[in-house]
Amino acid sequence: METLLFIVIILLAAYVVYTKFFEKKREGVSADSCEEPKQEQQYPYERKNLLTKTEYTFFKALKLFCDENQLLFCPKVRMEDFISVTDKQNNTKYRGYIKSRHIDFMLCDEQLHILCGIELDDKSHNTQKAQKTDDFKNKVFAQINIPLFRISTTSNYREELRKIYKKLYPEKSQDDIK
Repeated sequence: METLLFIVIILLAAYVVYTKFFEKKREGVSADSCEEPKQEQQYPYERKNLLTKTEYTFFKALKLFCDENQLLFCPKVRMEDFISVTDKQNNTKYRGYIKSRHIDFMLCDEQLHILCGIELDDKSHNTQKAQKTDDFKNKVFAQINIPLFRISTTSNYREELRKIYKKLYPEKSQDDIK
């Protein structure tokens, strides 16, 4: 009888540990999903603009240029959205380098095939940290065989866009570029 009581106690203890373990697992799943929290909770977020004023000025010039030349563009594209890691053994490491970085604008043809990336460089790109990031992006774009153009915020946007178009379509005459 004592042996049976001992087994029952062990089984009961195992059951309690098991249910507590899976209860925590379920809490984790619930927190990661998009379910509403069970109690009222304040989130530490506020809305901000997608583009800075400088980026928006370039956006307007780029939109006009693209409309005139039958091109499309996407602002603030996360690098992980168009780049995949080929080293599967170190996937997490290399994914970490691209998952939180973006390109200011991606220029595409009418079928959304990527033609090039465009980075808008202001004086903040003169810092050592920014230059290191810029160098990384330049090397990644060279690796994936997509041109990456850098446009200074002090330049004539329309002229810079015409130069990019000419590099992308060298067979077109200057008169074809609007």
